Amino acid sequence: MTPKERLTVAMAGGTPDRVPVTLGLSEMVPVRYSTDDYIEFFWRRQMPLWRARVETEYERFGADAYLHLEEEPSPHDPPVEIVNIAETAEQVRYTRVIHTPKGDLSSDLFLETHTPLSRLTTLVKDPEADAPKVLELLKHPDTKGVTETLAAYDAIGDRAHVGYWLPMPIDWWDSLRGTQDMVMDLYDYPELMEYLFVAYREYAVTLLDRIFRETPLDSLGLGGSSTSMSLISPELHQRYGLEFGRAVCEVAHRYGKPVQYHMCGRSRTALSITVDMGVDGLDALEPPPTGDVDLAEVKRVFGSRVSLKGNVNSITVMLNGTPADVEADVRRCMDAAKAGGGFILSVGDQTPYATPEENMRAFVATGHTLGAYEEYAEARTGYR
Repeated sequence: MTPKERLTVAMAGGTPDRVPVTLGLSEMVPVRYSTDDYIEFFWRRQMPLWRARVETEYERFGADAYLHLEEEPSPHDPPVEIVNIAETAEQVRYTRVIHTPKGDLSSDLFLETHTPLSRLTTLVKDPEADAPKVLELLKHPDTKGVTETLAAYDAIGDRAHVGYWLPMPIDWWDSLRGTQDMVMDLYDYPELMEYLFVAYREYAVTLLDRIFRETPLDSLGLGGSSTSMSLISPELHQRYGLEFGRAVCEVAHRYGKPVQYHMCGRSRTALSITVDMGVDGLDALEPPPTGDVDLAEVKRVFGSRVSLKGNVNSITVMLNGTPADVEADVRRCMDAAKAGGGFILSVGDQTPYATPEENMRAFVATGHTLGAYEEYAEARTGYR
């Protein structure tokens, strides 16, 4: 099987030729192996992240590449301007301004050589005053561009499973407001939050219909770090996420696309709510000490309903462990969740920038060695 086939089958709960092995890469490791410089990668060269991810995960490490693509702006979107640029060899600072018909939204940002893009100020400063401007960002979802998305998908080919990423309402608001203020807004402005989140749900449903109608993307990725129970409560997850999840899952399923939900950190008490959304898979099932998921227990409770992805600890095992520690943790995960299919070996969030190369190679090699399914080989050959 190709990486695309293997991941797609497992994500839908099936049994591929072997357990897919994906390193859970975001931008950190691909930047390390391409330019080793965030400014060079994102600012000067403006390199396509999807290309670096495939080249790192599939070509360098031999893993099953897994990534998401996004849409392009609509020609009717409010114009965006980059101003106040201050650039040195080690740092770039600038202001991003969105000129909406209701007034400007602006955010001060910075990049450093070994620091990813970070916020100094957020787009939304005052939720009540800025709400009309935010609503201007939720217009024209049915005219978003997909030309570059289609070109990237074709270029990636069978080397990766390529989904579409959609933030949950809480993560969407975090991107506009910042994490601390986002959490406080859920308590201080509940009616405003529900009003904005309904508008975002309507936007997301229309956008997803366009994405899956106009592109062959393989799945829908939902969630984000801010829906973690390390930040919010199960009650808030249900109140602000359940109906949104159900609505977007319905769109994805109408087009035959599986839905995988990402929640890092502590997630165990939220899993039943998340499964009730109608998702097809759970990611990243982070174990202690940074999470609270017992993979074997979650496999028993949810394994007949959804696929499972993750559970190797990103920090204690991948970053700070030895190759022997990695091998032992991969074996633990295989013992807990491999049987019956529907399992993707990955990390409990993402592989950190400084992870030793020998640990990443041990992760992939052990996953390949332990991941083969005898029933697949039997079906292919006709004998055991």
